[in-house]
Amino acid sequence: MHVFENILVPVDFSQITDAVIKSAEFIAKNFDSTVHLLFVVEHLSPLVYVKNLEIFFEPDEEEILQLAEEKLKEEALENLKMYQKKLEEKGIKTKILIETGDIVDTILDFSEENNIDLIIIGSHKKGLVNKLILGTVSEKIISKASKSVLVIKGTPLSQINKILCGYDFLPNSKEALEIAKQLAKKFNAIIRIIHGDADEPFAHFKGIYKKVLERKKIILNQIQKQMEKENIVMDYEILREPPYEAIIDEIHIYQPDIVILGKRKTSVVKRLFIGTTASKVVKEANIPVIIVRRNYNEN
Repeated sequence: MHVFENILVPVDFSQITDAVIKSAEFIAKNFDSTVHLLFVVEHLSPLVYVKNLEIFFEPDEEEILQLAEEKLKEEALENLKMYQKKLEEKGIKTKILIETGDIVDTILDFSEENNIDLIIIGSHKKGLVNKLILGTVSEKIISKASKSVLVIKGTPLSQINKILCGYDFLPNSKEALEIAKQLAKKFNAIIRIIHGDADEPFAHFKGIYKKVLERKKIILNQIQKQMEKENIVMDYEILREPPYEAIIDEIHIYQPDIVILGKRKTSVVKRLFIGTTASKVVKEANIPVIIVRRNYNEN
């Protein structure tokens, strides 16, 4: 089964680009993936290309902007070819492409039109303001993509021995667990499932809460037994704190190589002011995080 047959790597040639491409190399070598390197050029001045608004620019000014844009494309093509050569020397099928337009929309459109299985992006260090309000390219892709997204946080993904999987018993986390299983089989890795249980403060009837908790344990035990049948080592823990806090705490304690989370669709208002568990983990985690956004079937 080709879990990651086609990988999209949007590059911006910033400091994190090398780590992102090395991570793509690691995944592609192990899953025989094709890597698509994409550079998106935003118009240096969109007004130049809008009908009836070109009156704001003198002809020579328009020409200067267009020439600068062409120069940017030429330099990007040279850099893309360099990365392509390095990847192909290691036996990785690689395609390069330069597009012009809105960065986020172009990346998302490309992923939909080319059967991409995984988008690999870098997340730059952010200040307090950006931690409070989503708005960067990586955050928009995480929020809007219908494909799975691997976020690299500075250090490239080069090994997978320990996997941390957030689990909330809903379909999105079941899909995330399927990816965790595929990676565990490929790399002989250990899976640790974490469930953040924040229901207790709202449980007016302790008897009902205890029964729900017991049912959760029964389900996790069943998952563990199934993993054993598939020769996968797995354990789990239920932490009585919000899911985001439970996962971040466990990252520091367990020190996994990668975190895998499912992500539900969220309203714009909630995304802006509260943020999903996945988005919060991506912001705070110091290791690679995969956000799973599609169904995967078992072998």
